[in-house]
Amino acid sequence: MKTLQEVLFFLHQKWKIKVKHFSQSKEKKFEVDKNKYKKTIDFPFDKIRPQEVLSWLDYSSQGWIILSSDLTIKFINQKALSLIRVIKYKDVIGKAINDINELEVLSNKILYLRKKDFPFNLDFTIAGVPISVNIVRGRKKNYLILLESKLSIESIKKRQNQLINDVSHELKTPLTSLILIGERLESVVSKKDRYLVKRLKKESKRLRKMAEETLELSKLESNEDFNKNKKISISDLIMESWQTLKPLAEKKDIKINLFSPTKYYISGDIENLKRAFINILDNAIRYSPTKEGIQIEIFKRDSSVVIRVRDKGIGLEEDESNDIFSRFYRGDPSRTKFKKSGSGLGLSITKKIINNNKGFIKAFNHKDGGAIIETIFPCLNTDL
Repeated sequence: MKTLQEVLFFLHQKWKIKVKHFSQSKEKKFEVDKNKYKKTIDFPFDKIRPQEVLSWLDYSSQGWIILSSDLTIKFINQKALSLIRVIKYKDVIGKAINDINELEVLSNKILYLRKKDFPFNLDFTIAGVPISVNIVRGRKKNYLILLESKLSIESIKKRQNQLINDVSHELKTPLTSLILIGERLESVVSKKDRYLVKRLKKESKRLRKMAEETLELSKLESNEDFNKNKKISISDLIMESWQTLKPLAEKKDIKINLFSPTKYYISGDIENLKRAFINILDNAIRYSPTKEGIQIEIFKRDSSVVIRVRDKGIGLEEDESNDIFSRFYRGDPSRTKFKKSGSGLGLSITKKIINNNKGFIKAFNHKDGGAIIETIFPCLNTDL
């Protein structure tokens, strides 16, 4: 049995070991913090010019305004300019903030709160758009103002679609007038100038079609032009679409070969889907050589029905398979002898219609030549 003196000595030794470990741990942590701080101060901040920092801020998705102590604007980035509805830097740089009508409320707020704590937050509106503002004060009474729109993505998209609708409607009337003027001019201008009138008519028609299809695409994106689902036979839909284009195909002596082992049905908006397949078949006719057939296969894959439309043209260029569904994309005219003035929106509209009907669309080249546009839909049971 140990004496009290031995027990106390034992506890003292244990205590010394723990204190030593604690001290070493603190020293180690201090070294880590010191090294971390050293890495920070080693960064060459003195070599970065203020203009370079401001150019970085200019690309921010948030609006930035820097004010001097007398509340004049020393810097403003592009995002802030767009939020306060100003186009050029020179219209605001060097001006007092209270000289900018949209920012007058901020000037009054800063003056009122000058002796109080910063930062502070403020909400106000510019041209009906709700704006969130954060104001931060610097050491020399400079001020940093952060502006951010409070509109939701849905609201922004709705406004964008409304703008597209308005512009498209406004363009249709003057473009129609230009076409009528061109028809009138064709009979009165000299023979050598008639090609100019024909060019005017052609471009006016193309622009009018572009305005109409832009309006249509905008409606499809907001689902305004989407009717109730109906049971649709894919093979019947393809043949109806082909009949619409038959006069066009006959000019190039092009026929279709439709292969469908049985009738497959999908659920969708029949009018919009007919428009989509007219665009797909029109594209196949455009890129098919004269007297070549267009092959159409309809078959089932798992629980989906697949429709493949293959032309015998030159096929897609490298990396073009995704681009052809982009807005305003137009293929190289040298790749087809079929002269047609397109808007570049036909396949964008097609893709949106297919997606709205729970479908999927893609394009790729066939191993034996030509391009394939493949659409896939959920297949309905034939007993429905």
